[in-house]
Amino acid sequence: MSGTMRMIMMAMAIGRVLIGMVPMAGATSMAVRLGFPAAHDNPTTRLMARFFGVRDIGLGVLIFYSLAHLETLGFMILFNAAMDAGDLLSIAIPLLRRQGIDRAAISSSIFAAGGGLAWLAVWIILR
Repeated sequence: MSGTMRMIMMAMAIGRVLIGMVPMAGATSMAVRLGFPAAHDNPTTRLMARFFGVRDIGLGVLIFYSLAHLETLGFMILFNAAMDAGDLLSIAIPLLRRQGIDRAAISSSIFAAGGGLAWLAVWIILR
């Protein structure tokens, strides 16, 4: 793997960790920025946001691990892409059911689609 590709992957992992840290520091402010209704802000939704944050931190850490154990890298890249695909599926449900969070769902889908496509691009380049 080239030094440039290693740096790109490290940047992607750092980005994933930082995205995961946002709900830890301010679940409410992030929800508002994404477009979730203020009425949906309660302790339960903040807890669920933090669970999501922990997951993203863990996914970023797995990439750091894989950069030190290259035999696992392909799987970890595809695993990250699969998590983003799962996010897109989860986002589609409230959109299709017209549950009133279209703005937030569409905002979230941009992150999920962008991340998933980036992980797939890296996987293709490394093959």
